[in-house]
Amino acid sequence: MSITAADVGSRVSVRRKLPDGGLGDVLGDLESWSGGVLTVRRKNGDLVRVAEVDLVAGKVVPARRVIARRHDLVSDADVEAVAALGWQGLETERLGGWLLRAAGGWTGRANSALPLGDPGLDPEAAIDAVVAWYTERGLTPQFQVPVPLAADLDDRLAARGWDCPYGVGGIHLMTGDVAAILQAAGPDRDDLPPVTLSAAPSAGWLGVYRYREAPLTPVAIEVLTRAAAPVFAEVVLDGETVATGRGAVDAGWLGIFAMETTDAARRRGLARHVMLTLIRHARTAGARHVYLQVSADNTGAVALYRGLGLTVHHHYHYRRAPGPRTDDGEQC
Repeated sequence: MSITAADVGSRVSVRRKLPDGGLGDVLGDLESWSGGVLTVRRKNGDLVRVAEVDLVAGKVVPARRVIARRHDLVSDADVEAVAALGWQGLETERLGGWLLRAAGGWTGRANSALPLGDPGLDPEAAIDAVVAWYTERGLTPQFQVPVPLAADLDDRLAARGWDCPYGVGGIHLMTGDVAAILQAAGPDRDDLPPVTLSAAPSAGWLGVYRYREAPLTPVAIEVLTRAAAPVFAEVVLDGETVATGRGAVDAGWLGIFAMETTDAARRRGLARHVMLTLIRHARTAGARHVYLQVSADNTGAVALYRGLGLTVHHHYHYRRAPGPRTDDGEQC
């Protein structure tokens, strides 16, 4: 058996003992694992509960394919579902079509509820359930709200007084096609230092990448390395890491994260160099499309990504519950 409670949120295949002494298989999304019981949601929406004592074998299976011919033909919900695979919480649970994620408060993407469908409850009751889930974990209840996909929920949260700390539409989710980007980019520049790719972040990589100017904690490193096959890119000059990036390929998409360049190394084309290296690597892994998330007010980064051929697919913002903050409240 290869699955554990850490696989909650993944698509799994489970073999279990049946009451008649036979064996039966269940394929679906592992929604929870607690109290000695696994809950798996089948494609038709049915929930199957399996006692640990009846579990014979289990494995994580590839996510359902969401590749389309062009990046702009993929639905907002499918792109968000893939992006959630590239940057995961350390604890996840399903509430119908909503994904609840927690990771000690480090980053909004890993510590917010992502509403991609019907939660299976009355909307107000579902919001209450989200509040309870995050409160139990000492975190400020928070939603990542894709728009216009979750516009109705956004209105409900606003009516409850949930604030929107970065403004409506504050974050772009940008996408592009691998082949088109690489064709337009042309060959590598021979005047730039090489970009090295590793399966784990080096000490230099960890020393350069910052989240809100703070050094990375053990929780942060666990989030960074939690993906199907993350790859860490860095540029080293004179023995010092000066540029970083992180890639994650899943379901035919490359997610690009953790782009950073030191002040002394800016305006040399290193960020573009890192991105193109990640995209070329992803093409060999079968990726056809690229996505990334960037604050709308980060005009320099948005210009870089547009220059490579990425376009804004849709926007999202965060809604936080009113009341005393149980964390720093500065998640993005």
